[in-house]
Amino acid sequence: MSRYSVSERIFIVRTHYSNNNSPIVTQRKFATEFKLKTTGPSVSTINRLIEKFERTGSVCDDMFGNVGRPLSVKTTEKIERTRQAFERSPRTSIRKAAQQVRIKRESVRQIVVADLQLFRYTIQIHQRLSQRSVEQRLEFVNSIVEMIDNDQFDVNMLWRSDEAHFHLNGYVNRQNWRIWGTENSHFAIEKSLYPRPVTVWCALSSRGIVGTIFFEQAVNSERYVEALRNQLIPAIQSEPDFECMWFMQDFATPHRTNEEFDLLEEHFNERIVA
Repeated sequence: MSRYSVSERIFIVRTHYSNNNSPIVTQRKFATEFKLKTTGPSVSTINRLIEKFERTGSVCDDMFGNVGRPLSVKTTEKIERTRQAFERSPRTSIRKAAQQVRIKRESVRQIVVADLQLFRYTIQIHQRLSQRSVEQRLEFVNSIVEMIDNDQFDVNMLWRSDEAHFHLNGYVNRQNWRIWGTENSHFAIEKSLYPRPVTVWCALSSRGIVGTIFFEQAVNSERYVEALRNQLIPAIQSEPDFECMWFMQDFATPHRTNEEFDLLEEHFNERIVA
């Protein structure tokens, strides 16, 4: 009720009693009296004000006898109910948890942070692996660890390559994309059906970085081999211990052609991780 002044509340009470206790008529006359473009106070707001007036004899918004939502006080029982709600469903939102335990949302937020000391963790999305793939990866890791223990593999000799894709048309968060105005300007942003991407590739090692290399077209085997031949290999081939270096890449389609493997085997022999 704090959004309405005392004079507005008095008008609501008088209009309500002078029109056969009709909240609908009160709502309409309030909008006319105060020249509102929308409807006046809601029916529930009018009923709460009348209930408060009949109980306290006042329309003032004081703390005593206030008809608004009561303040939520943290208690051991409420904390325990909140804890059980998140144990049952760790992915539930603060809003849904507040509905389940019947506590104010802000109180639930305070309980979660201050009392339960829970943190929001982002759910990760990983590629689904078959059992055979898991076994192969475990076998590979054990082999590398054994080689490191036997001084057959130096992690400082490993070059790890990867790429990332970026869209040049920008990104709009529609949840925060608003325009304020008295009228709808019908503002819109055109979005391309096929956004223009750019791929950035580089190779990393404890010795430094080779790249970054920009691909404005789709990365196919031909362009990938050209980047290896003209940029990666010349950049590290002059190192005195090049014969001991390893090269690691993911298993993307452009990385699995015969031409690409022939080039890597020519310079790295069997020191390839893919």
